[in-house]
Order: sequence, then C-alpha cells, then structure tokens
Amino acid sequence: MPDRRLVFLESSTSGHLFFRAARRRGLRPILVTSGHDRYRNLEGEAVDTVIADTADIGAMARVCDELQEQVPIAGILSTSGAYAAMAARLCHRFGLPGADGQAIENCQNKFLQRGTFKDAGLLTPAYELVDNVPSAVEAANRIGFPVIVKPVVGSGSTGVRLCLDGGDVGEQVAHLLSSGEAMARDVLIEEFIVGLEYSVETVGDVVLGITRKHLGELPYFVEVGHDFPAALRRSDEVAIADTVVSALDALHLHWGPAHTELRLDSRGPVIIEVNPRMGGDMIPELIRLAIGVDVVSETIKLVTGARIDLTPQGHRWASIRFLNPGAEGFVRWKSDLNAARAMPSVSEVELYVADGNEVRRYGDYRDRIGHVIVAGETPYQVEASLANATAQLRYDIEDSSNRRDG
Repeated sequence: MPDRRLVFLESSTSGHLFFRAARRRGLRPILVTSGHDRYRNLEGEAVDTVIADTADIGAMARVCDELQEQVPIAGILSTSGAYAAMAARLCHRFGLPGADGQAIENCQNKFLQRGTFKDAGLLTPAYELVDNVPSAVEAANRIGFPVIVKPVVGSGSTGVRLCLDGGDVGEQVAHLLSSGEAMARDVLIEEFIVGLEYSVETVGDVVLGITRKHLGELPYFVEVGHDFPAALRRSDEVAIADTVVSALDALHLHWGPAHTELRLDSRGPVIIEVNPRMGGDMIPELIRLAIGVDVVSETIKLVTGARIDLTPQGHRWASIRFLNPGAEGFVRWKSDLNAARAMPSVSEVELYVADGNEVRRYGDYRDRIGHVIVAGETPYQVEASLANATAQLRYDIEDSSNRRDG
C-alpha cells in the first residue's frame, strides 16, 4: 500500500535523509512535533506535520490512534535520542517492531549509564552527580581540574563545557540549573579525558565502523568534523569495537542503531556516552559513501519489519567539515558555491545561514553555519579535497555594533 505511514517523533540533523528514504520505500513520512519550524534541514521537504506534545505518551497515543483510523502505520521511530524511549513505548503499544523502552530510557540518563559501565568493569571518566553549586565545586575538587560540566540528559553538546577552576564550575552549573537544560535539576561533573575522540556506529550488535571526531575550540565541545572510517591501528580498532559491544550488552541495547562516543587514552577506550539512536551530523551519509551501506534505509526496513542487510559493499573514505565561525554577528558570504560543488570528490555543500543574517554563539551544534562532504579512494585524497572545497567557502562575521542601518 503506497500510502502506508511512517511516523517520526521530532527530528534531527539527519532527519531529512530519513524522510527521503521513507518515500523511496513507498512510505509516507509523518512528522509529529511540538512546534513548527524547529528544523532548518527540513525546509523544502514538504513533510506532513502533526503538532502535539511529543513528551506526553497519552497525547502521542491519541495521535497514532487517529492516524491508524485513516491508514495503517508501518512503523514509528525517532531520529532524535531525546525521543527514542517514547518511540519505543509507542511501538510496543501498537505492536510494531521497536527497541526495549526501558533499556532506552535508562540509556538516556548519563549518570545511570556511568554506573552501568562501572559495574560492567568498563573504563569511564570519574564522575559525580550534583544538584547545587557548592556540591558541584566540591565534586570538581575531588575529581581534579579541569572537569567537564554537562546536563545529565542532553545531546548535541548543548550545555557541555570544560571548566578550569571552581569559578568556572559554579558559573556553568548555575547557568544549567536556571536555564532548564539540566534534567530533574541534576548536573554531571566529569573527569576530562585527554585523547582523540571517536564514535562507533552500530545497528544491534553489528559494528558498522568507527568515526574520528574533530572538535572546535575549548571550553566548548562543538563537533566541527567527522571522518569515516577513522584511521586507526588495527589493535586500537579491535579494542574500541570490543569495548562498545560490551557497553551495548551492559545497557541491554540489542535492537536498532546506536551511536557511542569515546576517547582513546593511554589505558585504552574510555566510554563517554552511548546514544540510543543513529549518529547525527550526516554520519549516515558518510557511511553510505564510504562502505555502501545505506544505514538510513536499513533502519527504516528494521522499524517496518523488513529484512535488513548491513554487508559492506566497498571501502572508501568520507569526511564532513562544518563551518563554525566561533563569533557572533552578521554573516557576509564571499563563497563560490558552484566552484566548491564542482570540485572532484565533493559530494555535498550546504550553507545554513543566508547572507546578512545574524548568527549567535551557543557553544553547541547551533554555532555551525554550513558544511561540506567529500568522499574518495584514500584519506589523503579526501583531506586535499576538503581543503580545496572549504577554501571556496569564505565569509566574514560583521560585528552588529558596526553594522549600518539600511
């Protein structure tokens, strides 16, 4: 039936890839969201949208009941980790394929994750959970500076900051507790692990590969690029994959995609967190370009009860770099988009902000104003193409105080 519906709870930086893949499989994507215009990457997608309280199971069940009365729902999912547990609960309620809702819910709390990893004997940063500024400063002193302060629930590096002393800790914790970014008024104080950062992309117990992550300037942890697959020694690759499979097993995450972030230090892989969702930031597209596995389409097959195939079809290299000005003001583009897009190995170039529009600095994924994706036969080819393409994407950030009216 060509009008079968695939229900999405909210979206993410890779959401548009899912909507397009759903249509290719003859499914009609329905976005259920708490508000219009939340996702700039969905502009022009012409997605059927239902406005509802996506945090309320009763409201979501009513929406799905109403949709079912019209046309059968083929599947329910969320590309956003924040709504993965809700999607799992709805799948169970409507008898559709889905993950273990309790496992997903436990996974979304970084503090509970830490305890699970510790009990399983896995390396994890030292950590303490606090709910006020004095306790936070005391915890940071016990752990040792610098420390990372982050909400106990969250994604996209939102609210995450490196703190060098007690003053930094107090300022960031006070900000989180007053802004509502900290779930249940709790904040995690965490050891800063020195080492390169990676993520591991999995579906069920299958490791698709390891992604090298590039981060912006401290004290924030804005991701400004990804390379897939990561260039690693075989021994490190095996250690990382084995550690992640053990972490997923400890969390009872045996169904669906997961995105595990870790750092590699002198002791080995240290798990930062497991996200019960597919990697964002166009990582699914990097996987498709590099090894020929369309993990987006395969996930849609999974949630609709079809057989999936995660067998690699090749071995190439793919990378994405984000444009992150690290400043506030008005964007003045000096880019030659056609020249950048026409370069060898360039797969995609996108700008998120129009010329003359204002950008603000949040210290998370919202700081980014564009990206370029490149794929090639060797890491060196990809690196050269990235450098050439990004050189075409020039811009200035005009200070708002210097801007003339009109």
